[in-house]
Amino acid sequence: MITVAVLACVAVPAVAAVGARDAYYWDRPLPGVELREANLETPVRVLVGGKAYEVRPDEVLRLDGAATEQALWDAGRTSFTGRMRQLVDPSPPTRVVDPVLVARPKLEEVAARVSAALPKPRRAQVVAHSDFRVIPSRPGDAVDPTQLADSLAKASLTGVRTLTPALTHVEPELTTDAAEAAVAEAEALVDEPVTLAFKGEDVGSLPPERLAKLLRFRPDGDRFRISFHPRRVAKAVEPMLAPWRARAVNARFVVEGKTVRIQPSRPGLAVDGRWAADSIAAAAAAPVHQASLRLKQIRADLTTREAERLGIRQQISTFTTDMGTSSSNRIHNVQLMAQYIDGTVIRPGDTFSFNDRVGPRTVERGFREGQMIIGSLLLPAIGGGVCQTATTLFNNAFELGLPIVERHNHSFYISHYPMGRDATVSWGGPDFVFKNDLDTGILIKTRYTSSTLTFSFYGTDPDRRVVASTSERTNWRTPRTTYALDPYAPRGSVRTVAGSNQAGFDVTVTRKVFQRGKLLREDATTSNYIAVGPTAIYGPGRSIPGPYFVLPRV
Repeated sequence: MITVAVLACVAVPAVAAVGARDAYYWDRPLPGVELREANLETPVRVLVGGKAYEVRPDEVLRLDGAATEQALWDAGRTSFTGRMRQLVDPSPPTRVVDPVLVARPKLEEVAARVSAALPKPRRAQVVAHSDFRVIPSRPGDAVDPTQLADSLAKASLTGVRTLTPALTHVEPELTTDAAEAAVAEAEALVDEPVTLAFKGEDVGSLPPERLAKLLRFRPDGDRFRISFHPRRVAKAVEPMLAPWRARAVNARFVVEGKTVRIQPSRPGLAVDGRWAADSIAAAAAAPVHQASLRLKQIRADLTTREAERLGIRQQISTFTTDMGTSSSNRIHNVQLMAQYIDGTVIRPGDTFSFNDRVGPRTVERGFREGQMIIGSLLLPAIGGGVCQTATTLFNNAFELGLPIVERHNHSFYISHYPMGRDATVSWGGPDFVFKNDLDTGILIKTRYTSSTLTFSFYGTDPDRRVVASTSERTNWRTPRTTYALDPYAPRGSVRTVAGSNQAGFDVTVTRKVFQRGKLLREDATTSNYIAVGPTAIYGPGRSIPGPYFVLPRV
């Protein structure tokens, strides 16, 4: 009895100690449980298709903190005996727990990136001409995203820095069998001609070889959906409906003196391609191969209502420049550019770009050789006269108080333009751009003679007043020799072209724009004109003693 009592006295404190220890570890990992460290930041070389890609595991994986804590808590608790051993043993066995790593949304993107060098699956295609040709499908390979994530997770835990992920075979969605089935269906559809009727009258027919060219094969899951292409069908039957078709006519702005009236738009009639395509498809599948055609009304690009909303009613700005001493070629170019610009409509909020509107100045587009300014020289060039056109437009926009987005002065001062209010442009180089900040549209109309060029802007009077002032000329520069390189001159040659000996200077034009009596904006533009002295032109192979510009081929 004494022995039992003693044992009981010993056991009770021991059980109490284990219970207390169990309670202590109730919400934390058991003794001996450790977390394996994952290195997610060091890049891993991923070898795919003979190429190596650097991938940081943390690009595609992240640590799931809650799941990892749960895994640590679960370790050793799978049975009562195991839990007791971890609690009672003074040196419990070490249990290493892997962190729970889960995929990031970027996993698919990274898998696609490392699959770039692998053969891609090619879906089958059907090419329709007068007959049908099948381009077979071809399987491909890719890195499986799930396997890539597993491989990177293992690498981050084991320290492996190079891995070759397993590849998966990728079958195309559209197979050769699907394409061949579509061809069989198409051949049955176009095996006989389809006659066409309009308003009950026969207007023609489409033979099988023509019908075949009008078919289209569109992917629809794992099969092809066959239909007739509405736009191609419309083009094919247009000649048959020529007597009934009509072009839409845009509304036109007709200038009468200083006012504008609108010549109304007129809708057009065109083949209803969708109706025709559906009708031909139904006829091709029916016992009687006859389809009906119809026309649909098409609206004008600029309707009468849209033209009226633009508010183009009267002349709101006009400016004229003199041609000065001009060759017939220069006059021709100025007038040609005026024709390109004539009738331009600038909607509210839109910008006008001279280069975009006029386009390249080439012989093919009707331009002739004139002169252009390169540095301090006047040189022969196709399209000479362009700057007079741009300058005239600039002064229209300037006096209407429109925002000037881009403008460049000529390199040297030209006296027959307003001081500091010239504009130079060139194709592929400087442009002249202004913005229509009015509430209404602007119509540009041109008028020219052999001696003058006039641009007039039409819209709704914005009740603006522009006050401009021109500063004194400052920063005078005396003429001196400038230098040019002529890549096409004889090697080692030097020639000198005399200049006008005109001094250079700076001048600033300030503009205040008032609208309805309130200051709307104030801006200032400074023009820097060079002095025009002699120009020494060097051929290749010579050292040029100072800064120089390069002459184009003329």
